[in-house]
Amino acid sequence: MSPHPALRAILRPHDTLHATPADVDVGVIYTHERLLLPPLLRTLRQSGDGLAMRLILVDNAAEDDVEPWRELFPESTILHNSRRLGYAANLNRILEASRNPYILLLNTDMYFDPHEQCVAKMVDFMHSRPDCGIAGCRLYHADGRHAPSARRFQNLAILLARRFGLGKPLRRTLDDYFYREHAAEESWQCDWLSGCFLMIRRAAFQQVGFFDTGFVKYFEDVDMCLRMARAGWRVMYHGGTYCYHLEQRASKHLFSVDAWRHARSYLRWLRKWGFAPQHGIPASPPQRRKAA
Repeated sequence: MSPHPALRAILRPHDTLHATPADVDVGVIYTHERLLLPPLLRTLRQSGDGLAMRLILVDNAAEDDVEPWRELFPESTILHNSRRLGYAANLNRILEASRNPYILLLNTDMYFDPHEQCVAKMVDFMHSRPDCGIAGCRLYHADGRHAPSARRFQNLAILLARRFGLGKPLRRTLDDYFYREHAAEESWQCDWLSGCFLMIRRAAFQQVGFFDTGFVKYFEDVDMCLRMARAGWRVMYHGGTYCYHLEQRASKHLFSVDAWRHARSYLRWLRKWGFAPQHGIPASPPQRRKAA
């Protein structure tokens, strides 16, 4: 597959887009998160026993040298941006460089319990469900609190509960939004998954296409999940394994720049999909043969 047209202008001539055979490509975007990368990369390498993993690290025009991170994950490909790109565009760089059956997209503020073997379990989960195009796992904050990663599509009530401090009177709305009718350890089909941890089947991505870069920040994950579902792929939460997310939620402050970006992305989402996006999802996804 030749480079996506939108990416050709930013690829440096020496960027490597070829890999040795592996089971899963793991994509991480690095801008300035120097303190976060060591725990992520060290624990990531130890969470896929029996797998061949390759790291695709995007140097998002970082001010410091990214080459030292190669020592923490020798099986790596580093992609250098000549200028800083938005989140969706960087995710597309990872997808463009991927060559393996599964692609795991991670935020830099993640880390793993090596004894849990999260990456290996997620690959097994995907392999056993050939109709699953994209999946996420159980997430915890550093203090052990559960961080729900599976969500239903947003509506006005959810926005009021999440953005305007109405969580208590609208608690049932949030319970529904976070699928709290399920136990966290269960697995089920969902509307969308948090973009901090997304395992994508390469065959599914090749069918539905790249992330929509019109979402500069926020809702690119919701959009990808909806497009997967509309194309007949299942979007699934797997509670049988877990990792940790040091979530910041910069957009939770109502008058912050990130809150404004979130609002703009939601308006774009509404223009693109309307108020009932689930109406375009097939009731019964087509049967797919068991293959990566």
